[in-house]
Parts: sequence; structure tokens; C-alpha cells
Amino acid sequence: MPIQNFEIALRMREFEITQLTQRNNFFMIFQGVLLAGLIQSSHTKPVVSLLVCVAGLVVSVLQIGMASGSKFWQEYWEQKLSEFEGIERNGQSVLFHDQTVQYEQTVRSRLSVRQFGSITAKLIISRYSVSRIPIYTGIALAIIWLLLVLCALRGYPPLSIPGFVVGF
Repeated sequence: MPIQNFEIALRMREFEITQLTQRNNFFMIFQGVLLAGLIQSSHTKPVVSLLVCVAGLVVSVLQIGMASGSKFWQEYWEQKLSEFEGIERNGQSVLFHDQTVQYEQTVRSRLSVRQFGSITAKLIISRYSVSRIPIYTGIALAIIWLLLVLCALRGYPPLSIPGFVVGF
């Protein structure tokens, strides 16, 4: 029974990662289309520009929620994998462990053999989380959309944009 639980947890973790990618792609394409539409509109209809900016802000906030929810379930299934693996292996070498030093040593060794440049190697060793980056991307886009909303409202004091900002 523990092997079956391990396999289910592994499939569920992989499912969450796959779904995160697909869902994030949807949100990114949707926001790209909104931004392209905003740029192409030449702001001839201010209310349309405002509504597109508001839609972009809402979509980016939803993207943050989607990515955060997906990351929650990925973490849950990874914890379950660690628990099931610990039960099955009884202290033997395990695939999922919390010893990041071992991970780093393995990757550093491989990078030195493959002669990666120092900047690239440092970025790789930093272990950016591919499942957290969509959350950060959503936050960055939410800030951009919020600024665009404020710029669309610039004719309504006190929401006018600072004098050093030109364009839009």
C-alpha cells in the first residue's frame, strides 16, 4: 500500500506542475493580448483604455492567486512524497530529502565538469523556483497594470501622473 501511495503522490505533484504551466501560459497570453490592444488603440477612447487597464490588473491578481494555489498543492504533494519515501526506504538513500547541501554539491560538480560560466553557474546554483516565478511575474504585472490604471486616470486630480513621466 505505501508504494501505491507514493506513486499517487508523485503523479499528483507532476499534475500540479503541469497544470501550473498551462494555467500560467493562459494568463500570460491573455495579458499580452490586453497590453497589445492597449498599445494599438492609441488611446482614442479613454474609457476603453481605462477598462483594458483594469481588466489587466484583475487578470494579474487572478494569476497570482492561481500560481499561489498551485504552489500550495505542489508543496503538499512534495511533503507527502517525502513522508511515503521515508516509510518505504527505512533510512536508506532517498530521492526527496531536505539536505540542500547534497543537491548543491551534485549540481556544482556537474556544472564544473560541463564548464559553465561563473555568472550562469551562480544563477543555476541560486535555485530559482520555477513554480514561484509565476507568482512574482503576476505581482510585477499587477504593479504595471496598476500604474497604467493610474495613468489612464491622470486627468482626475489627485491621480495625475508626476511631471517627470512622459508619454501614454
